[in-house]
Amino acid sequence: MRILDFITIEDNGIGFTFENFARFKDLGDQTKRLNNRGTGKIQIFSRFNEISVDSTYIENDIWSKLSVNWKLTDEFEDTTKKIEKQIDTKTIVKMSGFYGGSKEQEFFSKYLVSIGELKKDILKRFLLRLWLGNATKTLTLTIKTFLDKKELENFIFDKSNIPTPDKVEKISINTEQARIITDKNKDNIQIEWFPVEPKYDLTIHRFKLQSSELDENGVNMCSKDIVVEPFKFPLIGRKDANFSGFRYLACIRGDILDDPEHVSHTVDKFIFQSKASEEESLKEANAGLFNPDNKFVFWEEIKDKVGSGLVKAYSDVQGLSEARQKEILELADRYGIPHEDVEGANIPIDESEEKTIEKLFETQAKRLAKSSIVIRQTYDELKELEIKKLDPSSDDYRKKLRELSKKLLEKIPQQNKDELARYIIRRNMVVDLLKFAIKSELAKQKDWEDKKRKGENIRPDKEGIIHDLIFKRGMKGVPNDLWILNEEFVHFNGCSDVALTNLEVNGEKLLRPDVDINEALKAVELEVGTTLEWRPDIFLYPEEGKCILVEFKAPDVEITRHCDQIQKYAKIIANYSKKKFTQFFGFLIGEQIQQLAIPGRYRMVPYGNYWVYPSEPINNIVTGLPIADIYQEIIPLSEIAKRAEIRNRSFEEKLGITKSSQDKARGESSQEAKPRAINPPAANSIPAKTTTE
Repeated sequence: MRILDFITIEDNGIGFTFENFARFKDLGDQTKRLNNRGTGKIQIFSRFNEISVDSTYIENDIWSKLSVNWKLTDEFEDTTKKIEKQIDTKTIVKMSGFYGGSKEQEFFSKYLVSIGELKKDILKRFLLRLWLGNATKTLTLTIKTFLDKKELENFIFDKSNIPTPDKVEKISINTEQARIITDKNKDNIQIEWFPVEPKYDLTIHRFKLQSSELDENGVNMCSKDIVVEPFKFPLIGRKDANFSGFRYLACIRGDILDDPEHVSHTVDKFIFQSKASEEESLKEANAGLFNPDNKFVFWEEIKDKVGSGLVKAYSDVQGLSEARQKEILELADRYGIPHEDVEGANIPIDESEEKTIEKLFETQAKRLAKSSIVIRQTYDELKELEIKKLDPSSDDYRKKLRELSKKLLEKIPQQNKDELARYIIRRNMVVDLLKFAIKSELAKQKDWEDKKRKGENIRPDKEGIIHDLIFKRGMKGVPNDLWILNEEFVHFNGCSDVALTNLEVNGEKLLRPDVDINEALKAVELEVGTTLEWRPDIFLYPEEGKCILVEFKAPDVEITRHCDQIQKYAKIIANYSKKKFTQFFGFLIGEQIQQLAIPGRYRMVPYGNYWVYPSEPINNIVTGLPIADIYQEIIPLSEIAKRAEIRNRSFEEKLGITKSSQDKARGESSQEAKPRAINPPAANSIPAKTTTE
């Protein structure tokens, strides 16, 4: 196996002068700029055991040569001597003693197979710097690969082969100031933003390269002409998409991005304030800390303007719109949304994935609502004419009911029947996924185990994969598959894996603004400082005064040790919420359950494999008097899967969804990549204090 021995970098810059060498020795030096911490040395030492430097430079008209050797063990040697006048300055930095893992070794080894791979990676990271440097200072870059000290290949980036932008787009970024508006009682605070000077210009440089020169499309935001972080631009679709034999790389640069105040000290992301968080801070500071002269450049402004600029910059790329449309269709298939709803959604070409999903579901819901009105009218007509004639006490009642049901089913358009079939198929797939996840049979779970066996330092997210299957963490509202717990849950306002302090009901923060979360956690004996303890897995708000809390545990976690967790969440919400809650429903869900360890207050239901605690008072933290009540269940994941499977079979029977109709739906879906589905009809009730089937 070929192993990376060392990397050397040589240039003819200013060199290691006295000032530069002083900075080099100080790992925490801040003289160059505020956010610079000398992290280049730290990043080198995170992969290499040794750095050596040979630098020939001129300072105060005196030529000198500096030699430095610095090891990870902190052994440091340096010598400086005066030398005769040279033709040019020169510095060689050598990094040796590479101690990366097998994947990192493989990453570098590919350069020994073909220098073309190294050329691609250099273009992806440094194309903007190469082009600008060559255009202004005739910069050239020579790369060489060696095997056993013998040169394999070399290549020179120069004016003849450094790509130039084929399109340039200018963007203007607004600076904004705030004006606070309050009503007479100073209770309703509103923030009004308005643009002020200065404005900042950003430039998009788009490069068009042969697919053989670039293995993926990309959009990069740059500082000092070096890539800092990628910019998400859905229009380009898949990274490896090929457009008539070409791929595209866009680089975004400008003074506001070059400002070190806006770049992290690890130089891997930009730091701009969020308007939403700033508004929240301004509202809290309304008591007198608000400074009307403060000026802000917000990330939302940059993101929107860059997105619009990229749409213009890529408007001439043949096949780009088609590729984006294909991506949206694949997204619709993933969430079981028919293609007709994609056409009706009118999704902007640069829309984010999250917004795209929202619009697809909104369009589907509107279409289904119209269809439901027609079906309902048909049903009402039948009800008036024939249903009232049925006599439940007659011998042929059930026969007539079946005949009438069949008659109604015939009135439902075939398209709706197909949608129902697709819906059933999707639900069955979700149940199967849950069963596989419980047994750790998903490909992702097997990959975790393989990596652990190979000695890789990996922490499998056993709970998270089940959590995401049912309700994606960090998401609010739809899409979700909460029906697998209870059919009505999908219709409630709620969120997944959101901190107690950020829980919202109808867009308003749930907890009072004066609440000290650390004190609240202590009051209910939740561990302070561990953010995972602050986050209910699922929070649902069915109606005024009622709250549903769901907590997942990984299949291999013994869940009886967590029987009090939901009750503690409920106690915080009942005591510190802006709204008054009198009834809580808690569901603790896992797989490993030691029945002898289940608290005696829980009782196993006689008709299923789960445990119920029908009523527990929640007391006021100050007075000790009851202020609410909580109903709780402990349910195995396998029981959840079993109940969902039974409901699905019941749906098939009651809705008259035959095997042939499902096969037809599967056939259509296979032509469109994946099964599609519709959402079940809306419900207005909340869960009763039992979840029997």
